[in-house]
Amino acid sequence: MVDEAPSPEPTPPPRPRWVKKFLIIAVVVVVAVVAVMVLAGGEHSPRRHLPGGGDPGGHPPQMQHGP
Repeated sequence: MVDEAPSPEPTPPPRPRWVKKFLIIAVVVVVAVVAVMVLAGGEHSPRRHLPGGGDPGGHPPQMQHGP
């Protein structure tokens, strides 16, 4: 019986260049968004867009409909 050399495991083909570029751009965008959020102080919320600058008492009460 002849000892057969184990066949090397097949390696997957390399990633296409466009996939590498897409991943790099995605990472850069995520890092930029996180940096802007940190540098802005994290004070962004839906209340920031209310009249009165986010002060809950700075806008008129909502109208009640019905009896």
